[in-house]
Amino acid sequence: MNPKEIRKFIVRQLIDIAIALVLSGFVTYAFAGNYLFSNFSTTYKNLLFGFSIGFSLWKGNQFIGFIGDMYFPWEKNPKRTLLVNSISSITFTIIDIFAVNYLYLRFVFNVDIFDNPSRWIWQMVITLLISLLITISFYLAYFFKWWRIATVNEEKLKQEAIQLRYDALKSQVNPHFLFNSLSVLSSLVDTDTAKAKQFIQQFSDIYRYVLDQKDKELVALDEEIRFVKSYINLHEMRHDESLKISIDIDNLSGFIIPLSLQTLLENCFKHNIISEEKPLSVKLWRENNYIIVQNNLQKRRVIQDSNGIGLETISKRYEYISQHPMEIVQDESHFTVKVPIIKSIS
Repeated sequence: MNPKEIRKFIVRQLIDIAIALVLSGFVTYAFAGNYLFSNFSTTYKNLLFGFSIGFSLWKGNQFIGFIGDMYFPWEKNPKRTLLVNSISSITFTIIDIFAVNYLYLRFVFNVDIFDNPSRWIWQMVITLLISLLITISFYLAYFFKWWRIATVNEEKLKQEAIQLRYDALKSQVNPHFLFNSLSVLSSLVDTDTAKAKQFIQQFSDIYRYVLDQKDKELVALDEEIRFVKSYINLHEMRHDESLKISIDIDNLSGFIIPLSLQTLLENCFKHNIISEEKPLSVKLWRENNYIIVQNNLQKRRVIQDSNGIGLETISKRYEYISQHPMEIVQDESHFTVKVPIIKSIS
């Protein structure tokens, strides 16, 4: 932290200490009544005792909330965060109240609470209930806030998922794609009947897969790879030696956003020159829990029918469903996208 942030932090803590002193004074008076002011020793010992309980509970639960949000962010799963933080806070609060009571009574008032536990248990229970009421109230406020945000984001992501599937289908019914595909098919019918049948089968497989995934959030990786291979074969038949695509994925476990790899490949074809003079090379491989799609960079000067929504939409969806974001890396020679693999469908 820079000096300005340090000063701000110190001032914030001093303000919190002052607030804790005032609040603990009111709470201590509620327990002790006028006895609190019977003499100076009684006053400062009881006020310090109330402050020790109040401040340690406040800062301890504040720290639990900070750590909980770090590992279980509210925006990811509000229900899980509420449960984890609540259990952690209840556990800490019980331990803290007992520890402060025992240590303070033992070393300040020279009283062992185990000699007469019933005398102190009600006081600790009331302190526990007050602390939990305040803490859980804050957690509930955070929960409803992030629950509303999560609900809105989920609906937005559903719309973006529909948009992604629509864009994938639209790319297949694009007049240029259909015209080029039919031209390839027409030439194959006269020169290679077996290849023409294969082309028709793969052409129909692409449309069937797009329609089958219309309601799915995730799809098995092996299904997506089979679809992508059909999609690649169509483009390789069309571009012949101008397009070279290799897939090196032995481990097909896990799940992936449907049509995400097709969208990335479409992005490669749309934004780069594909010609005999400048063949496009695309590689797909698995590295740990990522599928990597990489192409040599040879950008087109003019890009038609591009709304730029594909990469952004996939990236946003992965931010929502995975702790590992999609990564995009571009240098002078290559464009690389790393797509995280989801281990299981929760």
